[in-house]
Amino acid sequence: MIKMFKKYLEDFKAGTITMFKEFFNKSTNKKQRANMWSFSRLIIPLITLILSITAVITSIIPLFIASGVLAGFGAITDWLDGKSSKVHKSASEYGKILDQATDKFFSIVIGANLSYLNPAYLIVLLGEFLIGGINIYYKSKYKNIDIKSTKIGKGKQWVLYPSLALGYFSTINNVMLTIANVSVALSFITQIITSCSYIKQNNEEVKKLKIENDKEKLLVIDGEEENEKEKTLEAKKVNLSNQNGKDNISRVDKIEQLKKLKDELTTSENTKNISEKQIVYQKNKFKK
Repeated sequence: MIKMFKKYLEDFKAGTITMFKEFFNKSTNKKQRANMWSFSRLIIPLITLILSITAVITSIIPLFIASGVLAGFGAITDWLDGKSSKVHKSASEYGKILDQATDKFFSIVIGANLSYLNPAYLIVLLGEFLIGGINIYYKSKYKNIDIKSTKIGKGKQWVLYPSLALGYFSTINNVMLTIANVSVALSFITQIITSCSYIKQNNEEVKKLKIENDKEKLLVIDGEEENEKEKTLEAKKVNLSNQNGKDNISRVDKIEQLKKLKDELTTSENTKNISEKQIVYQKNKFKK
């Protein structure tokens, strides 16, 4: 879990440095426009937070309105980054990570800020932590799983963001407060539905991952069986070759033995003939 988080931060840091370098380069500027719109959702919540805290301290209502307008603009940047990515065909893995991270940061920071102004927004905050927790759980348990945004999750943002903007306007009067509370209820419902959609999608991804792993295991087993067959066949070939070699040696030995035996018999026969001739010669000599 910690290693995964560290790697995430390292990738995020490296991607951000590259983004700024390319954005301020004329030849690569268009490539990073979508990512810059996403990155703005890290800055906007902080400015909004400062404005709202100042408004609480000074009781200057226009500052609440300014906070609401700024939060609304932050919601629009979520549409702008997607539009820019399609126009300039600049979708990237870093852009995907940045978009998801800034969405969560934007929702949680502003949700926490609004919870001080209106406790009803604690529900929205809970919903965001629920969605984030589900994805973190699956990613930590199944490292190779690909966490993708669902259509319901993308639609949820268009209910949540207006609700966050309305939270600042709820300080103006009771009518705006009622509208904000209704939007909070709708946002929480969409967050629950989104959580269910992520659970369903992640379970499907886990099934795919298990099927792929099972296929790999079967391929490994088949490969091992094939290797064993090849080894067995090779061993049989070696044994057969050795046996043939032994047979060939045996045949050579037999031939040599037969030759020696033949030579011995021939030598013996010659000796016998010589002996017989000597006997006949001696007999003839004696008769004379």
